[in-house]
Amino acid sequence: MTEENLLTAHMEQRLDVAMASMPNIGSRNQAQKIIRAGLVTVNQKSVLRPSHMVTPGAVIEWESPVMEPLELLPQALPIEVVYEDESLLVINKPANMPVHPGAGRSTGTLVNALLHHVGTELPHAPDEPFRPGIVHRLDMDTTGVLVVAKNDAAHRALQSQFEARSVAREYVGIVWGVPDPRSGIIDAPIGRSLRNRTLMSVRSDGRQAVTHFETHEILGPAALVRFQLETGRTHQIRVHLNHIGHPLLGDVAYGGATIKYGAATRNRRVFYSNIFEVLDRQALHARSLGFIHPESGVEMEFMSELPEDMIWAMEQLSKDPTYLWDS
Repeated sequence: MTEENLLTAHMEQRLDVAMASMPNIGSRNQAQKIIRAGLVTVNQKSVLRPSHMVTPGAVIEWESPVMEPLELLPQALPIEVVYEDESLLVINKPANMPVHPGAGRSTGTLVNALLHHVGTELPHAPDEPFRPGIVHRLDMDTTGVLVVAKNDAAHRALQSQFEARSVAREYVGIVWGVPDPRSGIIDAPIGRSLRNRTLMSVRSDGRQAVTHFETHEILGPAALVRFQLETGRTHQIRVHLNHIGHPLLGDVAYGGATIKYGAATRNRRVFYSNIFEVLDRQALHARSLGFIHPESGVEMEFMSELPEDMIWAMEQLSKDPTYLWDS
């Protein structure tokens, strides 16, 4: 059993929810398939029910399903194209869509959809053959704007802009609590978590990571916050927010899928359980993306409005049954 297939539970929750926090699983649906296939043990005992409740300290282990070698196949999946020309296209990525194939998943990704949409081969880095056209990524459950290269020249030029940190990126997220101060900079290095090697954490020996934030609206026990990135580390915003005690609402992997502010009364547990049924992901959206067109040299900026699940969650937060927030 590898470290990637080992998890120690830190709270009481459903088995499929706990496993969904692992990047090499990535969703409750995939976790349920692995559980029902008889590949999971809890404290060395086989478990077949995704709804099985695990307690803090429970050791969860699983075997990875046997996978055929990855083959990149075009798929007629719905994607929202914001802009397209001969060099690139800009996508408004939905939730629950991985950007590229990976362990345990060879279909249903943005790459599969792009291959069908473009109808030709897409460029890729020499060591990343399964990421054609991809110059940056969003987490599977993060929505919003993402640029894709359609030829080698555009791929190199866009990658250079990301490496030079000249690409302007703004994200919007719903966080637990209200940051104090309400705007500022989180400058904290990020590396692999020592407790769970598939997650990231703030570490003194990690790579530099800088996130600018500004509180835009107070939503009862939560807040709508805007973020701008200087760096682009894996899970950067999610890790930084957890580090300062304000995780993203609904973020299973980084502490946002349980009540973080206010009393955990029965009414509030039911209330937030209903919210998490609709907002079944971290409440993070890539709102805008600005870069220099690799061929024309023209400055370009693209924006995406908040998705419906986040708008709905914001409306619900004002109805929190028992929690009063002193702003």
